Amino acid sequence: MRRTVAVVCIALGVFSLVLAPLLRFWMAGAVMKTPMDQYNETTNRGEDVSYFSAEEVEQVDGATVEAYTTVRADVAASDEDIVVWDQFTWVKDIDRDFAILSTTRRAGHDRVSGEAVDCCDASVNDEAVQQSGQAFKFPFLTEQRDYEMFDVPTRQTLPITFEGVETIQGVETYRFEQVVEPTKINERTLPRSLLGLEGDGDVTADEVFTVTRTYWIEPTTGAPIDLIEDQHRGAVVDGEERLVLFDGEMRFTDATIEQNIEGVQQGLTMLPLLRTTIPLVLVVAGPALLAIGALLLVAARSAAARRH
Repeated sequence: MRRTVAVVCIALGVFSLVLAPLLRFWMAGAVMKTPMDQYNETTNRGEDVSYFSAEEVEQVDGATVEAYTTVRADVAASDEDIVVWDQFTWVKDIDRDFAILSTTRRAGHDRVSGEAVDCCDASVNDEAVQQSGQAFKFPFLTEQRDYEMFDVPTRQTLPITFEGVETIQGVETYRFEQVVEPTKINERTLPRSLLGLEGDGDVTADEVFTVTRTYWIEPTTGAPIDLIEDQHRGAVVDGEERLVLFDGEMRFTDATIEQNIEGVQQGLTMLPLLRTTIPLVLVVAGPALLAIGALLLVAARSAAARRH
């Protein structure tokens, strides 16, 4: 009986020591990948927003505005390492019930690092655009350091800096901030009178965009929990801003934050278990079982020798 128990203990000990690295480096690695069938809807809301209404040909102040973003994975274009997402955002004046602007984006990104990959007909507003840096999310096991992130309006990859650790509804997050300096992103043809310029007819103005963007990232999954964008768009003629096209702070709604937290819960449960808790238990249990097995085996042999 002792010999049988000893063999079982030794076998379990060896199995534990083999399983521990498999769980940490193989199974956890398999889990740490962006889903192939991602579908997500988020809402950003802004109060006291100013913008230029092309429909009414006037500036609107004090508006309540919401931006609705839908992200859908293109499963057919994705593979084991890269997932392709299509994103559509439209911004609406809640009180006037009409859209202010909309944008589309398509990009492939690494399923582990979250970095954009030059593939899959990447585009912004249906124009081919090569993208780099963090695309839609941060890497699994996000570090407390600066990253590079792609900015859609300016179509540039710019630094996003680590600013500290904060807790949102009991979830630890890393706060990152990206500042996009005033950058020309488009040209707008507008009436000279609207811009306070003398003369009749229209004038071509530069559309200049700037934003301070703050993300709160759950570091285990790299998923955004909260987002604030304090952005400004202006019509500039000869270096002088003549009209505010958009000015306001947009932030994830409470419902979106709760949805994001719910979305990371599985990763927060599974990944620490696979990467740390269970492997540590197995690493401790393995040698203990081997030692017990060895002692029982020696005891069984001694008992057998005494009988003879």
